[in-house]
Amino acid sequence: MVNDNVLRMQPTDVADASARLDALATRVEQMMQTEDPHLTVSAGARDEVSQRVATTLNSVHEVYGTALDKGVTEMRETAATLRAQADDVANLDEGFAL
Repeated sequence: MVNDNVLRMQPTDVADASARLDALATRVEQMMQTEDPHLTVSAGARDEVSQRVATTLNSVHEVYGTALDKGVTEMRETAATLRAQADDVANLDEGFAL
C-alpha cells in the first residue's frame, strides 16, 4: 500500500527548477531591456490629446516596469529559497546515511 500523504523531495530536481526560475528571470529582464526603448511614446503632435495620450502611455509603461522588476525579484528570491531548502534536505540526508 502506498502512502500518498508523505512529502518526497528530490534535491536535484528542486535545484534544477530553481536554476530554470533564475534563467526565466534573466530572460524577462533582458527582454524588457531590449524592448524598453520601443515602449516609450512620443506625442504625435502638440495638441492636448496627443500630449495626454503620450503621458498616459508612458505612465502605464513606468508602472508596468516597476511591477515587472518586483516580479523578477520575487522569482529570484523564490529560486534562492528553493536552493537553500534543497541544500538543507541534501545535508540532512547525508547525516542519515547508513
